[in-house]
Amino acid sequence: MFTDPAQKELFGLTVGIVLLFSRFICATILHLSLIDDVYNSLDNMKFALNHPYLFQDYTIAYTCAFLQFFTTVMTEMANVALILTAIDPINCTLNFIALAIIAEFDNFVYEALRNESMKKLLEPEVCEKVLVISRTSSKKCKEGEMSKVEDENGDLLPLKITFGERSCGNKILYFSYKIWRAFFVSFYFYFLPFTTILLTCLIPLTTIKIG
Repeated sequence: MFTDPAQKELFGLTVGIVLLFSRFICATILHLSLIDDVYNSLDNMKFALNHPYLFQDYTIAYTCAFLQFFTTVMTEMANVALILTAIDPINCTLNFIALAIIAEFDNFVYEALRNESMKKLLEPEVCEKVLVISRTSSKKCKEGEMSKVEDENGDLLPLKITFGERSCGNKILYFSYKIWRAFFVSFYFYFLPFTTILLTCLIPLTTIKIG
């Protein structure tokens, strides 16, 4: 898309108001369908970092959640890039439908599994009982509150996890989580669909030759 000269020229085309709103609507629909997956993956990243004692290797759990986050966001970014090359509303809609199907492909495969026993581990009623939040890094947590988790001496641990008590590797991953969380809150959640309007207006301006 970015290396083919014919495709690159499509980004710089001046479009009408109908196509502009078609691009925005397609981007918004896909955004709304994927936002729960992105939010849940961030929650899972945080859970793995705050409950490392529940995993044989919490970094694997963190990586799985991060890959879900990354692939979902990249799918939506690809959707924005693809619909920006659409030259009419029908073409824009077809491109959107193709990527929407790709984005839901993992769910289609999951629903198609019938005799897979491991599938039961992902059922909501199982996750609600297993992935119980026992410790938190929330600022709303009151000082002095104790969790239900015991240390090696049998004493209850504080409910709030401080940054200083994290291991070195946990601190690095937690810092990475905070960056992606800031990206989600400040840009992705509210403004990503509007990039279609912004880029549709700005990209043609870069092709204008002055003088």
